[in-house]
Parts: sequence; C-alpha cells; structure tokens
Amino acid sequence: MSNLTWSNRTDAAIAWLRRSIEVTGGKGSAHSYSPLWGWAAAYPETTGYLIPTLLRYAETNQDPSLRTLAGNCQNWLITTQLPGGAFPGGLAGSVAPSVFNTAMILFGLRNPVEKTLAESENIRRSLERAVSWLLGLLETDGAWRQAAYVPGFVPSYYTYAVWAVLAANRVEMLPEIPGEMRRALRFYAQRFRPDGTVADWGLRPGPAAFTHTIAYTLQGFLESAFLLDEPEILEKTLGAANGLLQEHSRAGRLAGRYGPGWQGDYSFSCPVGNAQLSVLFSRIGEVTGAQKFKTAAKQFLGEAARFQKLGSNRNTFGALPGSAPIWGPYLRWRYPNWGAKFFLDAVDALDKTDGILQD
Repeated sequence: MSNLTWSNRTDAAIAWLRRSIEVTGGKGSAHSYSPLWGWAAAYPETTGYLIPTLLRYAETNQDPSLRTLAGNCQNWLITTQLPGGAFPGGLAGSVAPSVFNTAMILFGLRNPVEKTLAESENIRRSLERAVSWLLGLLETDGAWRQAAYVPGFVPSYYTYAVWAVLAANRVEMLPEIPGEMRRALRFYAQRFRPDGTVADWGLRPGPAAFTHTIAYTLQGFLESAFLLDEPEILEKTLGAANGLLQEHSRAGRLAGRYGPGWQGDYSFSCPVGNAQLSVLFSRIGEVTGAQKFKTAAKQFLGEAARFQKLGSNRNTFGALPGSAPIWGPYLRWRYPNWGAKFFLDAVDALDKTDGILQD
C-alpha cells in the first residue's frame, strides 16, 4: 500500500466515476474503460446502483455536484425503461429486458438517501412499473427464469435482486411483496451446501464463481434474511462467511474465484469482488458485533486498494480493474464502473471511529 490516505483514494475513485459519466455526455456511467478498446457505452444496470453511492458521498464530502450527477443519472435511467416496465440488459441501446438489471436499477430509483433527491412523480412511477414487472415474472416456486443473462440459467446471485425489491418496497409499501420475496429467498437458500458455498452462484453454470457474484449472493441473503426475519437463512449466511474466513486465513489472501469446498483459483485476484466482500464483512461485523468480520473487511479492502489505478491518465485514475493481472478471466482488460462504486462503498462502510480504517 502506498502512503496515500483513504481520502485521497476515495477522491480518485470519485474522479473516475465523474469521468465515466462525462464521456457519455452525462447520460449514465460508462460500463468500463479499456486500454485496448477505450470507453464502453453507458450501462443502465450499474448506473442504477451507483446513484446511492454518489448521494452518500455528496453528503459526506458536502459536494452538491455529486447530487447533481446522481439526479442526472436517475433522469437518464427513466428514458431507458421499456414499455412493459423492465429495464434492458446490456449497454445503452439494448432493448432486451433483464431481471437482474431491472432489480439493480431499483436501488437508484428509490431515493436511497432520504430528502437528498426531491421526490419526482416520474421517478416514483418508474419504480412502480419496474417492481410490477419483476413480480409478474416471478414463478410459483420463487424463481425468476425469464429475461436472464444466460438463457435457461437461474443464478443464485438473484438473492441480490430479492434484496433490491424489498428495499424498493420501503417506498412502495405493497403488502404482497414480503411474502413473494420470502418465497424467492427460500428457493435460493435450498442451494446452500454444507460447507457454506452455494450452487449456481456464478455468472454462468459451472463449479466455480468469481468473488463478484459470491458477494452478490451472500449480501442478498444477509440483507433479505434480516428484512424478512429468516434466522435459519441468516445462520447459513454467517456459516458461509466463516468458511471464507477460514480459507482466507489459510491462504493469506482472497482468490479470484471459488468452487465447492472453498477451493480457490489463486491465479488472479478480483479487486471488484474484494471490495464487495469488504462491504459484506463490514455489514456482518456491524450486525454481529464480532471484531473478526470488521478486521476481515479491512483486509479485503486493502487487497482491493492494492490494485487501484493511480497516475496521470485520467481515463484510469481512481479505477479498479476487473482482474489482477488485468488479463485475468473476470472482465479481461477492463476497468468497470462498479469497481469504483464498491470501492467507495467499502471505505464508507468501515467503522473509522473504532480505528478500523486509519489514514
């Protein structure tokens, strides 16, 4: 780690997110930057969940320009919504509806920091239509099988979509949503293995999953289990966290992906997933009070920060690569916008007052 302070690092990440929005003409955040292919088009899915991050830092840094950026992203997202209420998968211009992308955009529509963005009837209606579409696609066993990233594959990281719908219901207050989401959460909870890993928690079918989707899956279980009062699912989630901690202690670092039995692929690191796991373990530390989880959150953030790109190139300054080395298997040769987002979330989540994160 360099002698940069955490404030320096968060300022750099924010600067990169600004750049990612600037290059699209203010119409959403670019999916990623690549030194080989340049800037990609705007990505509605992750632009959606960038909004809460921008709003938190607008308050923390007393920077109204971040609030303006968030509002612009929110207004642009509404223009991408499809007639049926879904949002598209893929980059700007796509018209194929996506369950997961629609759910992620809910985070950016529910006015996540109270009173930070003025309530808008257009935004409220957009939220209602998106939630209605997601509920309409939910099948009787609790699975979303249509509008998938990989046709025919029902990934376990959809638990994060369950959490998104529950969070949106703080605005919607629809009485049927808790029951529907409980059914969905229990569907995915059947996939826990005795060792704490979860079947089908990767982007595609296969035995191993990137830490990116592992973090999605476990955070979705954790937050949804709290909101729905599901102690057995919460216990299984904590068991998974402990399993990962044991493997991390054995290996001394996070793998880029894990298979059953926490068999890690250490040929690469996934800085994005490391930052996400830091967020998750901070949250577990908060709700359990166990110091080991807060300590792990700091370690995971350090493993992510090690690969934050600094220097004079404004197209990469502040960004995190998908993989380290950058030619690794997750988002090869790309710096995705959600890397900076989750890095900022991880720094924000750590409890600085307890001395967990010190400059």
